[in-house]
Amino acid sequence: MHQILVIDDDTVSQQFLVMVLQRLGYENVVVASDGLDALIQLDAGDRHFDVIFCDLDMPRMDGIEFVRHLGERAFQGMLLISSSFDERVMESVAELARMYDLWLAGVLPKPINHQTLQSLINQPPPASRHIPSVVSPPTEEELRAAIGKGELRPFLQPQVAMEGGQIRSAEVLARWQHPRLGLIGPQQFIQLAENSSLITELTLQMLRQAAVIMDRLPSETPLAMSLNLSVESLNEIALVSRFERILNDCGFPFSRLIVEVTETGLMANPTRALELLTRLRLKGARLSIDDFGTGFASMDRLSRIPFTELKIDKGFVIDAALNPTNFSIVRASAELGRQLGLDVVAEGVATESEWQLCRQLGVEIAQGSFISPPVDAESFRRWLLKHRGVFLHAAPNLSDTA
Repeated sequence: MHQILVIDDDTVSQQFLVMVLQRLGYENVVVASDGLDALIQLDAGDRHFDVIFCDLDMPRMDGIEFVRHLGERAFQGMLLISSSFDERVMESVAELARMYDLWLAGVLPKPINHQTLQSLINQPPPASRHIPSVVSPPTEEELRAAIGKGELRPFLQPQVAMEGGQIRSAEVLARWQHPRLGLIGPQQFIQLAENSSLITELTLQMLRQAAVIMDRLPSETPLAMSLNLSVESLNEIALVSRFERILNDCGFPFSRLIVEVTETGLMANPTRALELLTRLRLKGARLSIDDFGTGFASMDRLSRIPFTELKIDKGFVIDAALNPTNFSIVRASAELGRQLGLDVVAEGVATESEWQLCRQLGVEIAQGSFISPPVDAESFRRWLLKHRGVFLHAAPNLSDTA
């Protein structure tokens, strides 16, 4: 079944296309109000779109710029342009798509014709694809300068209780407003930060910015925030003291901080990880085993660290409804978390069925695009105002975050 993304700033056109798609039997349809909203959804990583319908003339990020971002991300699905622009403009867009080796399957004229729409979606993929155009990636010098200039900023993704829908916390996820590449996600720079020993400075900058943002959010109950800690940062002897100085300066208590570390990180340097994480716990921070099930850390090693949360990797959650092995992993992880007295979080919850499945299996907290993709601070503030402390799991609409 196709996963479809519809990008259009005109609500009437957007909803009409969604209605037509649903009448044709396509139920997995998500909408975005412009290219930037769509990019946020793509970078969330818990939906893998097969088909993207994109308008051209949109605010903030138009369709032409969005095509460039699709090319830079080597998007392999079908792209359909929905536009009323003249033929010469469309030829230029088609040429741009070819230069980025995108599969531009056609142009959908407005108003939409059911038969034309169905025939375009039914096209087989091209017999061969060229190697995608190489886009020069960010450099270490650019990243170092970006940290100094504050070009990296925190995006926030909410975590909510599955029983009752109370909004509990938000994960802090770095995004880079790159002067050459535009808004880019962590998959395009985190490895660079780790390899160039810049990851700790990046993490500390995210901590400082997010602590200020979180304290200014409109919430009756102060929200906790989750922050990822790289394996490279586990070697920083002074890290706990640096965390403490930042949180004291911002007036943000350790008790509202959740530090996430992967199983792989624990295995790389178990002695230093035990020391640093236990000291963070002593200060009042909570500790989360991130991407649980992917690192094969031993139960003995995990039991030595005072974790408070177990976070099931989204790779298991996304496919759990169709894959019996993944279903069993999610169920067993939730049961293990309960037995150990840990909060159990499922990340990557992108659909109603995944929400219901995780709830059925006893997962306590959910995170994913079904609730909200990671968004900037102002969009997150508006999302909180809209939901007033409780997520009622209505069908998600990405334009709500715009």
